[in-house]
Amino acid sequence: MDTNRHNEGLSGANQKFRMRPMEISDATAVADWYQQIEDTSIFDRQVPVPINHTEVVRLVETILSDREKEKCMWFMIDTEDGNAVGMTGLEAINPLHGSAILPIFVAEQWRGSGIGIRMVCMILDLAFRQLRLHRVATVFRADNEASRVIASRCGFTHEGVSREAWFNQGRHFDLINVGLLADEWEKTRLELDSALDSGITLELGPRPTDTWIWPGTGGSASR
Repeated sequence: MDTNRHNEGLSGANQKFRMRPMEISDATAVADWYQQIEDTSIFDRQVPVPINHTEVVRLVETILSDREKEKCMWFMIDTEDGNAVGMTGLEAINPLHGSAILPIFVAEQWRGSGIGIRMVCMILDLAFRQLRLHRVATVFRADNEASRVIASRCGFTHEGVSREAWFNQGRHFDLINVGLLADEWEKTRLELDSALDSGITLELGPRPTDTWIWPGTGGSASR
């Protein structure tokens, strides 16, 4: 999970974002993110150095192949004019145990805009209310305060520490493990939906919706 700053820190003009399934054509935007070593080093512990466009295309192809096998699903988040601002999804989906892992990345210029927590909320609704998952987990580096805040606000429980499991810039950082159960999310989402600024919204799909939008449903059970 990478957000890098508290994502509900800015206010101002209304802003609408849309979330859609990742496509091969998104490799260009993703490649730009993967070429920033500060970003890759806090988002993907398996990629310690920048990688090129060809490698990112292979990575996206693998993601889409795993989606066909129902192992994962990834989404891109765009502004209204189509600029990519981040990506998120569900990894290691296990239908037998009803579990998955939630990754999230927000582009540097959009950190602090409020989009990060809305991305997490939308993915949690998809996980628990559409895919019938029971548990979602995520991990983040111990110095990533923004990820810690978002996880806490969304109701995740601290489940342990993998000591010095993340190496970066000559140092080993602890890896924080958190998890959230379906019933815990239901207790959290109504309060969170009311608390978030309604001037900043994230919708799922290409057209306006009254149901798949964060915030704005008032916790409706129809979602």
